Amino acid sequence: MSVKISVPATSANVGIGFDCLGMAVTLYSHFTFDRAEALTITGCPEEFCNQDNLVYRSFVAALEHWGEAPFPISIHIDAHIPVARGLGSSSACTVAGIMAAAALTGRIIGRQEAVSIATAMEGHPDNVAPAIMGSLVCSYTPEGDLPQCIRYDVNHHLHFVTVIPPYEVHTEDARKVVPHTVSLHDAVWQMGRISGMARGLETGDAKLIATACQDRIQEPYRKDLIPDYDAVRDLCMAGGAIALWISGSGSTMMAATDDGLIAESLRARIQSMFPDFEVLVLDCDTKGVQISL
Repeated sequence: MSVKISVPATSANVGIGFDCLGMAVTLYSHFTFDRAEALTITGCPEEFCNQDNLVYRSFVAALEHWGEAPFPISIHIDAHIPVARGLGSSSACTVAGIMAAAALTGRIIGRQEAVSIATAMEGHPDNVAPAIMGSLVCSYTPEGDLPQCIRYDVNHHLHFVTVIPPYEVHTEDARKVVPHTVSLHDAVWQMGRISGMARGLETGDAKLIATACQDRIQEPYRKDLIPDYDAVRDLCMAGGAIALWISGSGSTMMAATDDGLIAESLRARIQSMFPDFEVLVLDCDTKGVQISL
């Protein structure tokens, strides 16, 4: 039996929602799984074609979670989500492995269970929750309990100009520059704006998105890891974008617009000024991970 798993890219934090907000977008990696005589992995660099591959490790971890013995499989990876750019490439691999383990053993798995298993593997749900559930998700994990996920439908008039530089920002480096403590004033600042951002994306309220997307916890520090941040931000805001945020830990930047023509014009303008960048116009993915046989 051949199983194909398609997983959307995700934009964690969505600017203001550090480690709690995440949004799925219409860029996908595809993974094909078959039972086999021995483990084989194709479609990725040779150094990852072994048992240390994250997709396979997630597959094995999910089976062990259910008390199942691992078995050999073939995996073909057709990845369109760039690595170490803040678009959830590792979460996509984790989710794909879990869902393949369920599919190849005939297990029925709900999205809540999938999020719980993936969160245990990833350590936090901000990327895996929207990759599994689709749309915009606010998530947190109560002490000693399962992850709690609140899903919002993102307004279909919104489009996201996704600017992907040709250089990486690794999550561990991005976490090092973020302060471990914040002032009470900044904590209050964030809390109100997280609620505003979620509501603004849900309703398509451009003014609400613009006023809410003003992070004080991580973006002021992480932007220094992205040499082109200021130039890209200035270009997007001058060109009609509602807001711009760093996607995940970077280096990708994402600008929100409520006009498809503005989005395409911005894409073309950014591409002409930064020819080495990949610039895409994406929408919010509403379905999350998909399985086909």
